[in-house]
Amino acid sequence: MTTSAGRRAWGSLERGQIVETAIELARAEGIGALTIRRLATAVGASRMALYRHVPDKDALLMLVANEIAERHVVPAEAATGEWPERLRALAYGMRRELRGYPGFAELIMTRSNHGPGGLRIAETIADILAAAGLDEAAAARYYLIFIDVVLGRAHREEHGDPTSPERNARLFTAAEDTADAPRLKALVPRLRGIDGDAVFAAELDMLVGAIDATAR
Repeated sequence: MTTSAGRRAWGSLERGQIVETAIELARAEGIGALTIRRLATAVGASRMALYRHVPDKDALLMLVANEIAERHVVPAEAATGEWPERLRALAYGMRRELRGYPGFAELIMTRSNHGPGGLRIAETIADILAAAGLDEAAAARYYLIFIDVVLGRAHREEHGDPTSPERNARLFTAAEDTADAPRLKALVPRLRGIDGDAVFAAELDMLVGAIDATAR
């Protein structure tokens, strides 16, 4: 309910409305657009009304991060089945959501998501590693490696991927124009055809292989 001036009536703002609007803003405009002022305008409320539900910007960012993690990141395929497929399904689900909200990867790289959504993702990773047959010491190591691979790939894809053909274009051209790098020159046609999706798939293959070898 809103007043004739377009502002919500006092007491009509609900937390669910705030969360949904914040997520829409984050997807459309990026995490950086999430401020109390911007969100208040989007929901048609005063900043003071919003402060009753969200005390500051940090709380708002964590609220959105947790909501995304809790509702969208863990696909059904990550819950059952063989552990390699579960691990891959979770990895792709995390990468999809991190890429779907500009600035989200940066936020999660620098701040821990310790809400229910973050705990759900962490527990799912730990459960998959236990299903792989790892002892606790190995599971702890591969838990951190998994996080590093998935978050690192999403972050690099947003801020500058060192494996992208675009980033390496001048190097490839230089290799083609000289006789001093014959091995690299032979690889250039294939290197130009490898994108982030292919690199991520290979990284997951390597991770699954390492986990399997360790478990054996």
